[in-house]
Amino acid sequence: MDIKTLLHNLREEVSCSVCTNIFTDPKQLQCLHSFCAQCLKQWHRTSYGRDTIRCPKCQVLSKVPESGDLKDLPTSFYLNGLIDVLAIKECKNSQVQCGNCDKKSSETFYCFQCCIFYCQECVIGHNIMRSSKDHRVLALKDFQDKDFEDVIKRPSFCSKQRHEKEELKYFCKNCDEAVCQTCVLMDHAGHALEHLEEEAEKQKIEIKSLTEEQKHNLQAKINTVGQLEKEYARLIQQGEEAKRNVQSFVEDVIAVIQAKRDNVIAKVENQTKASLQALTAEKTETEGEIKSIESTLEKTNELLTRSTDAEIVQLKKSLCAIIATQTESQPIKRDPESFLVLVFKENKKMLDTVNSEEIGTVLHTYNKTEAGMSFTEGKELSEGFVGGEVQFVLVTKNAQGQQCYNMHDNVTVEITDERHLKCATEVRINNNEDGQYHISYSPRDSGRFKVTVKVNGEQTLGNPLIVQVKEFHLISISTFGTFGSNVGMLHKPCGLAVNASDEIAVTDSFNHRVQIFNANGLYLRSFGRLGNGMGAFKTPKGITFHQNGNIFVADRDNHRVQIFSGEGNLVGTFGGKGSLDAQLTFPRGLSVDSDGNILVADKGNKVVKIFSPNGKFLRKIGRLGSFTFPAHCIQCDRYLVVSDNSEHCIKVFDKDGNFQYKFGRKGAGDGEFKDPTGLSVNKSGHLMVCDGGNHRIQVLELSGKFVGKFGTKGSGAGGLDRPRSISVLSDGRIVVCETANHRIQLFTS
Repeated sequence: MDIKTLLHNLREEVSCSVCTNIFTDPKQLQCLHSFCAQCLKQWHRTSYGRDTIRCPKCQVLSKVPESGDLKDLPTSFYLNGLIDVLAIKECKNSQVQCGNCDKKSSETFYCFQCCIFYCQECVIGHNIMRSSKDHRVLALKDFQDKDFEDVIKRPSFCSKQRHEKEELKYFCKNCDEAVCQTCVLMDHAGHALEHLEEEAEKQKIEIKSLTEEQKHNLQAKINTVGQLEKEYARLIQQGEEAKRNVQSFVEDVIAVIQAKRDNVIAKVENQTKASLQALTAEKTETEGEIKSIESTLEKTNELLTRSTDAEIVQLKKSLCAIIATQTESQPIKRDPESFLVLVFKENKKMLDTVNSEEIGTVLHTYNKTEAGMSFTEGKELSEGFVGGEVQFVLVTKNAQGQQCYNMHDNVTVEITDERHLKCATEVRINNNEDGQYHISYSPRDSGRFKVTVKVNGEQTLGNPLIVQVKEFHLISISTFGTFGSNVGMLHKPCGLAVNASDEIAVTDSFNHRVQIFNANGLYLRSFGRLGNGMGAFKTPKGITFHQNGNIFVADRDNHRVQIFSGEGNLVGTFGGKGSLDAQLTFPRGLSVDSDGNILVADKGNKVVKIFSPNGKFLRKIGRLGSFTFPAHCIQCDRYLVVSDNSEHCIKVFDKDGNFQYKFGRKGAGDGEFKDPTGLSVNKSGHLMVCDGGNHRIQVLELSGKFVGKFGTKGSGAGGLDRPRSISVLSDGRIVVCETANHRIQLFTS
């Protein structure tokens, strides 16, 4: 909701639905609805149970605080801000009470740091005090929309007695709550603390992840409704076809079988109607679930856009509980009639015996998959590795135990940890259309996980599966390339890219060419030579495959990017030395974003530039000072991730180029870097960073959390020397380009 709409409906927003008055000490329940503290106390007296309270609005149960006092429920800082906004808005028609002397006045001022109203006399004293003379103070009559937003997003203060003027600045991990400086000293000595802003940023990422999962859940429900509508149309079509067949046959014997014809048609219509009613009921319930999820998403959006950091931290658990309830809801068990197929079977012999025989019968044909008869099989059902790919097969069977396939079957796989949180990348389901489904996923974390396979909402035989996922671990399986200039040999290789056919393209920098190998390291072809003409290179660095099959190469010392066909024929070029938008200076890493545009790390100009597939400049990321040495930029989910080689860190931007956060520093510890360069994302969705100066690959979550690493300095199997680029084959194998070892090395879990 934008600020203008919010201000227009302000009184409604700050009115308690129980007493209909303006909120007094608003408290928030776990369902995210808020009420006056006193209203909740009175309501609780009339409800059942001492340990729970039923929401007056949605009837969902919330736990009463351990103290038993409802005043210890989370305070709605957002609503308190709105109440102050209402007072500011209505000051022209009513007087506002001074927070210092309690005098009411129409000439009132607001301090954004103290979050207090002052009369004209008291504000003078406030403004000359050393502790508050630099505060931002504004007369209520001068407020604009932006000022109202600042009031809503004001700092959150501690609600404990004698702490009221203390801002909540820390998050206690032991107690799982936001605390002020006094709380830290008095109640949280020795606890694990983090700055509230930093913790809120981490939890924002988690909440956004939950939101994305709910969007997928919502889309799944919408897809279910679409399938039900198709089923509805199919039944109507088959019912009508059955009636037409009956009518066609009856016309041949109309004189003697009119009554029998009407009887069969009635049966068809009744059976069709019964099946349609069953489908309609399921559709109605699913649409209700969709509305519930949409409501949760709306609340989540309001939480993320309007709430304070403290409120986000306080309410994340409630939000997770709501989402878990919606996610775990059991689908409807369909009646077999939902799968009814209506076919009219002709009885031509009846023409001779029309007075004693029926004209035909309506057959009920089923092709229903029985989840309880279906099963999973495979070598990796019980264990896996973080970052590796787990594969197994689902075999669907009917009630007779025969392998069967139904195009309308809905196969789902859910992978959760012991806290019921999803913990794997998107599950990939390959439908063979013969009753076998090849399923794969990549675990994000180690531990015990539950894999639940369902067909049409029902668990299959032997489910749920318990899978033990081991710590991140990769081993070297092969290398190719040796020092030299002959075909298949390499001299300071730098860039690496893999296409949809698992061809591996390498920029052979000091041989000034590009070589292409198959997934096992067999040489296929090469192109390029030393020079500055079209198609020639001078120390090529970055390389990437486009979805259209073209190959883009960063021709570093010629200050350009050249475009080639998959076979190595020149298609075009863009760039040229300079600092203009369309120019480049010593370009390095290349990649393709989800829109098909080319991301170029422009080392000399210290920016990342984005070009269209035909080389037209679109925009750039990073202003003066944003980067010292941008080495590579890739898209990861909805973010653009850049390795800054000279600052030894990773910087994260949104797709519009707005800086979000960075992680890493110079060092050799976990999560620390020395001259990071190439980036890629593995099958489990983890970010892989070529930590060149430390001669290793680090694997991290997008938040910067360390997951694992592999490689130490050396030239033997598993050793690395100045890894510069990294990519992933379709089967999950990791491909690493080692500049100083003049080779390519493959790893697997």
